[in-house]
Amino acid sequence: MIYIVMGTTGEYSGRNEWPVKAYRDSRLAESHVTNATELAKIIEVQYLRYDDTPLDTNPYDPHMQMRYTGTSYFIMEVELDESNNGLDC
Repeated sequence: MIYIVMGTTGEYSGRNEWPVKAYRDSRLAESHVTNATELAKIIEVQYLRYDDTPLDTNPYDPHMQMRYTGTSYFIMEVELDESNNGLDC
């Protein structure tokens, strides 16, 4: 298995999701989610001020997006097949 940290913002048809980083160790992915979420909450305070202050960057997610719903993170588990299994992709 690999554990892909995913970011999300918005809702309904305006919802965006994006991959942030992948890990082989679920604990590292969980730590990444925790750290990215904590920093996104701090950045959200700036965003909600609506005073044209540039958003700080999030080193845990350099491509972070944010809408009025804030930004959240979750882990997507995906099976990693490192064999070719005779398939040419």
